[in-house]
Amino acid sequence: MSIVGRGPAGVLESAGVDAPAPDKLWALTVDSEVGWYVVLSGACDIVRDPTIEPCLTVCPVTLVDPTRYAQLRHGGSSPREFPLPAAKLAQMCSRTGDKAFCPVADQRYVASVDKTALVHPDVATLRPLTGPQQGRLALWAGRRYARAAHPDDVEEQVLKRAAKVVARLANSFDTTAQGKRTLPQQLVGATDAWLVNAAGKTVTLYPVLTESLARDAGLFDTAASAIDSKAAYAAAKKLRGELAAAVTAGSGFMIAVAPTTWDAMTAAEYIDRPPWTWESDPDPLSE
Repeated sequence: MSIVGRGPAGVLESAGVDAPAPDKLWALTVDSEVGWYVVLSGACDIVRDPTIEPCLTVCPVTLVDPTRYAQLRHGGSSPREFPLPAAKLAQMCSRTGDKAFCPVADQRYVASVDKTALVHPDVATLRPLTGPQQGRLALWAGRRYARAAHPDDVEEQVLKRAAKVVARLANSFDTTAQGKRTLPQQLVGATDAWLVNAAGKTVTLYPVLTESLARDAGLFDTAASAIDSKAAYAAAKKLRGELAAAVTAGSGFMIAVAPTTWDAMTAAEYIDRPPWTWESDPDPLSE
């Protein structure tokens, strides 16, 4: 991976390179710690004719400490690092049984690779991810470039504080017996994804419900064979109260919760509501 910069930089320090003069341009080539790279390009670009799409985008596989690896797998989602199956990669790297071997795809460093180079006999390939895991990797790669640039005060005063409330409800949903869950717990448990829209001082969260999750969470109307919309909106009202209490007092922000479904949204609405990633996303390596 080739990196170009000017003057002293942290990447040079971590690579053991002496700091250059403040105005000096430099170029540095960095290899993957374990000799493997992750293809970030979509399937359509991979199979497209090289005369049209000659290169693939890749990022290196790097190692993190076990604590960071556990965070990435159990709640600490990151737009920069994606945990990879340690056992499968360890076998290819002769590190079987090494508990300190914690590989991640590191999207902080990306490069383009000639597509035809991948069919060279000296280039090995490995497919360690299952179908669902590949889907989560694709979503993760896309989020890196599709993240909405909310103002800092929206992130600090609203979204970070709302994330703590949702995380608490999600964690308690798993440990609370069915029939004893509160409406906000049920709403969070029935949510497949969270979308967000910030307009001025109003921040609207859109929990996207699915029938299967709503059935498990207790927000499904069996007689109507559909999501119980009346219960869902009652749950949203209670959740909004908890979220409003968490927003910084005096900040002037208003928060709204509007339950929806994938089928109920238009394409324009989806584009206007970017995904909201909170710290307790599910384990990306779950089967």
